[in-house]
Amino acid sequence: MFVIELSKLNLFKGSLIFQTPTFVLICMLSFACSEPSVTNQKLLETSDFSLEIDTVLLEPVQSSQIGSFYLKDNAIFYVDKAYGLVEEFTVEGESNGIRKRELDGPEELQGVSELIPTKDGFIIRHDWSFYQYDSNWEFIGKSIFQSASTVSYQEMMDNPKGEYMEMYELLHYNPKTVELPDGFLAIKLDVEHPIFNAFISREYYRESRVLGRVNPFSGMMVEMLGNRPDTYERYKFIPFHVMLDFHWTKDNSIYVTYEADSMIYVYDQSWKLKETFGAAGIAMKTDYVESQDLDVAFESKYFYHSRKNEGFYKDIFVDEENELVFRTYRQGSDRQDLLDETYNPLRMQIFREGKLLGDFSVPGRFRILGKVGDRYVADGYFDEQNEKQGFYLLNLN
Repeated sequence: MFVIELSKLNLFKGSLIFQTPTFVLICMLSFACSEPSVTNQKLLETSDFSLEIDTVLLEPVQSSQIGSFYLKDNAIFYVDKAYGLVEEFTVEGESNGIRKRELDGPEELQGVSELIPTKDGFIIRHDWSFYQYDSNWEFIGKSIFQSASTVSYQEMMDNPKGEYMEMYELLHYNPKTVELPDGFLAIKLDVEHPIFNAFISREYYRESRVLGRVNPFSGMMVEMLGNRPDTYERYKFIPFHVMLDFHWTKDNSIYVTYEADSMIYVYDQSWKLKETFGAAGIAMKTDYVESQDLDVAFESKYFYHSRKNEGFYKDIFVDEENELVFRTYRQGSDRQDLLDETYNPLRMQIFREGKLLGDFSVPGRFRILGKVGDRYVADGYFDEQNEKQGFYLLNLN
């Protein structure tokens, strides 16, 4: 088994869009050696700029190999979800110690589902609860996600509509919660309703909202935003590809990528469409298994097949300073022995002014978190067999 350790890519930003990669540079970690052995292959070459992907290996104080990385300013935080702890690291991979662990302190933190960096400190989300901390990790307060009651329970159950706030909960698969310029949180939403859902309801695809604005101190959802694009009308029911990812910029533009749509949509904060652009991924397997049967929700084999063997668009990041948009996608695979989604081949696209600059392979867990100086920080490298883990640095020159 090999894991990408270092890649160098050169990409044209001229008028021609890449059709075929012309050179590869990949360094792989050999598990037979105690030190990484590096080999090089060429991937892409152009005349205007280059990219390098470096892996920074860490030695956490305690690790279950089940976790994620988060970025705040120039500090990187490893969240171990099994042990329920947060450890801080420098960009060079040096530990600054454990900052928070479950059941530590008067707040009775029960676990860590997600770390949300804020301008004044941090928020830890665990299930439906938000724990607020200042920049020194001192506990400020706790709130629980809730929404106002707009209709009776009977009306909500018998005649569900996408506008009914009380139907929604927080999305737990590939979650993303970010602090907005006004201090509220933007968070992905989900619906689990017996007749208004992605398995049997066309109204779900047309009406359900995708993002919520939440007051972190009260936990109250004050607004819901978004609907899925008309692309989903091409399918009957693809319940395991209704997810999306978003990037909310400083000027309140919202970049959104949907799993079953090759386009990237840019909305204003009222969800008015500003522009669309995009490009189909290379050799994606998008012959999705379609169904209109609620029983599919309880058949895990369909879920795992959709994540491991089918292609879909995944994560998005916007570099506002350089006017670059990064979007990843999974190609899908014919292999039936893949352990989880991270073994489904992952590629990344780079756009500038709506034009595709490059499309290249990246490691299976690669997801850009933000920038430190001129380098992009990405989650994350895990080698469970050899108990090694780390994060990636993407250098653009």
